[in-house]
Amino acid sequence: MSDQAAFHEIDDAVRQDDLKAWWKRYGTWVVAGVVVLVVAVVALVGWRQYQTAQRAAAGAAYASALAQIGKDNAAARTALDQQAASAVEPYRSLAALAAAQMRDKPEEQVAALLDVAPKLPGELSELAQVIAGYRSVDTAKADETIAGLGSISGVDHAFRGSVLELQALQAAHKGDVKRARELWTEIGKDPAAPQGTVQRAQAMLNLYDEQGAK
Repeated sequence: MSDQAAFHEIDDAVRQDDLKAWWKRYGTWVVAGVVVLVVAVVALVGWRQYQTAQRAAAGAAYASALAQIGKDNAAARTALDQQAASAVEPYRSLAALAAAQMRDKPEEQVAALLDVAPKLPGELSELAQVIAGYRSVDTAKADETIAGLGSISGVDHAFRGSVLELQALQAAHKGDVKRARELWTEIGKDPAAPQGTVQRAQAMLNLYDEQGAK
């Protein structure tokens, strides 16, 4: 055997001894780490599957409650109230928003919507306020409710067009046609305003133009 071959054998033997020593010292920790990693991956996959199943069940329950509206409003409201208390998101918030609109009188609906709005996330909160504004029309709370929408009437808010429409209707109701026309015109110039809102604003401008011509 050559000296080089002998050195290789000695080197291999040393490496094997070092490996055995390392494994004897740290092998248990390596195995434990692998087990923890596997358990964590399984738990994560299981949790995601559970969440998916929960959302699917909540979505079905929410759709079922909505289907009862007009057929059995009491049952629909009870189901929505239950979901608003315990369902997973987003169905918890959606159910809370729908349940608030199931109150018996417009004044009660307005109060419920304004009460639930701060508890809802982002644009759903603003939507609750806007719906409350529409429900408040022709009630004693109209001025107060619509005035409260001023904070979400800026160009960076999703329901700006609806807020301007409500403000215009309220101005017209008070006899301030000039202000109402300004708001309807502003809606017509807003590229982000919903088409339906723009059409109604133009219709109101045309109506007041005709009345003025007469």
